Amino acid sequence: MTCGKKILIVLAAALAVAGPAYAITGGTPDGQGHPAVGLLLADAGPAGFQPDCTGALIAPDVFVTAAHCFIGTASNHVLITFDAQASPASTFVPGIAYPDPAFNMNKKDLHDLAVVKLLAPVVGVAPLSLPKAGVVDSPALKSAQLTNVGYGYFDRSFVFDGVRRVSVSNVTNIKDTELRLAEQPGGVCFGDSGGPRLLGSTILAVTSTGNKNCTGQSLSYRLDTPSARAFLSQFVALP
Repeated sequence: MTCGKKILIVLAAALAVAGPAYAITGGTPDGQGHPAVGLLLADAGPAGFQPDCTGALIAPDVFVTAAHCFIGTASNHVLITFDAQASPASTFVPGIAYPDPAFNMNKKDLHDLAVVKLLAPVVGVAPLSLPKAGVVDSPALKSAQLTNVGYGYFDRSFVFDGVRRVSVSNVTNIKDTELRLAEQPGGVCFGDSGGPRLLGSTILAVTSTGNKNCTGQSLSYRLDTPSARAFLSQFVALP
């Protein structure tokens, strides 16, 4: 796979027009605050590679995101940039996506998790940490405030500007495989799918879904559960 002129033209078009995606809400530009969080461009077939989801490095050559980001894609080839401001001039790292084969939006355990194996390691960026088994069940997490990072559209004008943003959300409920967070004081929306829900530098969960207005609660897929750890252990060493 090459990252040639066609890809850059497609990204330029995406940066210039409106589209059906969501973003970090109540947030601010992240700058260099979370350099391990990247923008994923998925293979849209004849349309080229399109900005799709967010994700994060968990090893120099391993990137974690959500499985639903690959519904309807033309292939499992992706491009990722870690620039805080994605643009046609950004550096893109190619990779191969591996969605959890058990992913199913109709099951109690969604398995909404995917890993991208990068074709070259990212140098000079410290990967984020994975959680220990069962850590999200800690009573202290029930009143925690987590950090959200993503590249989604910044407001309901739905103009994609390629900026990585950060916000914070309060935990509202903890389920067996899901972490639910309020959309206050900040939150997530379309385009932030697969992005990290952070406690410090540890990814407790990846953004999965919410309602169509990006209000109320959002759901994230926990990374500390037996099913998530079984999948991730195929790609990285777990704490």
